[in-house]
Amino acid sequence: MEQRLDEKKLLHSNRMMELYQWTDGTVLKLFTAAFPSSLIDREIAGTRAANAAGIPSPRLEDVITVAGRRGLVLERLHGRSMLTVLGSEPTRVARYAVVFAELQSRIQRVHTTDLPPQREDLARRVARAGVVAHVKGDALATIEQLPDGDSLCHCDLHPDNVLLTDHEAYVIDWSYAASGAAASDAARTALLLRIANAPPGAFHVAWVEREARDRFYRAWLKRYRELEPQAADALWSWLLPVAVARLADDIDVERPRLLALIDELRSRK
Repeated sequence: MEQRLDEKKLLHSNRMMELYQWTDGTVLKLFTAAFPSSLIDREIAGTRAANAAGIPSPRLEDVITVAGRRGLVLERLHGRSMLTVLGSEPTRVARYAVVFAELQSRIQRVHTTDLPPQREDLARRVARAGVVAHVKGDALATIEQLPDGDSLCHCDLHPDNVLLTDHEAYVIDWSYAASGAAASDAARTALLLRIANAPPGAFHVAWVEREARDRFYRAWLKRYRELEPQAADALWSWLLPVAVARLADDIDVERPRLLALIDELRSRK
């Protein structure tokens, strides 16, 4: 018998998925019809890799289809995103940035070859980016020159993808997970921390967001460099292709900042 959704149990929704209370202790993350099947496969594989390695992450219980849509049955965790906590408690930025850096280091120390290669995924995203051909060429040439790796990379690690519970910090949303160089994953995080805007309402005052963002970035980088000095030094070499690839996400508000950063990075070469 086909399983049905109870709209009264809808917990959260966005353009990519709907989250439902499913059974006692689990939720159903049901993807929209437009969400790419390849990314669902990535989330399944990434979550399984994190679970197997003991990385704090929601336990994947099952993969099901409901009303023709694919969904993940996941352990239900009770908490708030790190970004939400920072919005209400900006004085704790440095403390949470250290937790964030330590989580990222822990993830990257896991080795896997069961996920798509980060280099190939990055190259595909660069090819789709809305930018002139010679900039794409520079980014692709940079990727070819950089070393590969087999670290578990979340590839979308930012404070809104860390859930804080009473006991631990958990990493969620593994749909971009890949195997690759730790520095490439750190470069993506550095870019998101400097370029991406917090969702509307996350911070009540704009200057508080700017100050919190800057302090979080500096504290994250300091702790990450202590834990992963080689990757921290190498992340700057990955910034050009990572920034060009970010253009493929078509986030209008970010485009001017990304183009300015890309011009700056190309001028240094």
